[in-house]
Order: sequence, then C-alpha cells, then structure tokens
Amino acid sequence: MKNFQLCWGLFCLLFTLVCEQGFSQRSYLSIGAVPTYKTDGYGIQLNSNYYHNATDYFQVSLAATFSKETPNSGVEFPYEDYFFNLGYFTTVLTSPKRGISFYFGGGPSLGYKYINNGDTFFPFDAIEAESSFIYGGYASFEMDFFLSDAFSVIVPINGFYHFNSDLHDSTLLLGAGLRYYFK
Repeated sequence: MKNFQLCWGLFCLLFTLVCEQGFSQRSYLSIGAVPTYKTDGYGIQLNSNYYHNATDYFQVSLAATFSKETPNSGVEFPYEDYFFNLGYFTTVLTSPKRGISFYFGGGPSLGYKYINNGDTFFPFDAIEAESSFIYGGYASFEMDFFLSDAFSVIVPINGFYHFNSDLHDSTLLLGAGLRYYFK
C-alpha cells in the first residue's frame, strides 16, 4: 500500500510540474512587427523573441528608420538608419488575468547610417557627415496587451545610443504593433 501511495504522489507531482510548464507561458517563440515614429520620420521594426522561462526572453530585432535632417530652414537632406539588435528582457509587471505585461531590457546594437543618399557634398558647411557603420547599445520598455492566446498588441519605447555616429548619436523610436505567439 505504501508503494502505491508513493507512486501516486510522484505521478501527481510530475503531472503538476508538466501542467505548470505548459500553462506558465504562451509559447517559446514569438514574432512581431511594429511601425514606429521617430523625430522627423518613421520606421518599421521586426522582432523575434525566444522565451527561456515564464518571465524572461531573448530578442533579436531589425529596425529601419527614414528621416530628414534640417540643419537650417532652407536646407534638408534625407538619412536612413538600419539597426540589428540583440537584447535580454525581463518582466517588470504582469497581470495574467487582465492580459497585460510590461518588460524592460536592452543590449548591443549594430547598424548602418545612410546619409544624404550616399553623397558627401552638402550645400552648406554646417555639418560634415558621411554614411558609415555604427555600433552602440539600446534599452527598451515594452507593453504587451493580449488579444488572444496567439496575438497581442505591443507598444515598445526604444532608445538607441551609437558611439560613432556622425549624425545624431541617440535615437528614440515609439510605436505600436502586433505580436504572434507560435504554439
């Protein structure tokens, strides 16, 4: 009889652990697309998240932004930023019953800044900038509002700082988009 109770207890413990792991998070992988706003421009950010536990995840994201620089009222020129980011995020606040989660994270950022359509001549002497590869870091605060088990609305606020940028070391991106969780 003791053997039966021990086996039954182990079975219940194993079943509880499996159910807890299965219901503790929606998926191990998600993808998202976010249109973003930037000062004097716009952009798009695509990201993929790998959830290694119920509260933390790794993120790989690509972002492209398009803006116009206006050093004085008579002259403007276009520039584009392309970023590749690797980040680690952790849960700040969550309410599973209400379907809301807040995350904070960041990591390294690499990219390319394409200035004035590749032309190094500017019709003014106020700036000396040329297209180049850039590197630095980023920090992000993400709000996640679940619509269903598979979809959520994400609202990220991303701040970038690139050490070797000739034009605007820091960049702020604000956006809202959709995230899909794989089953």
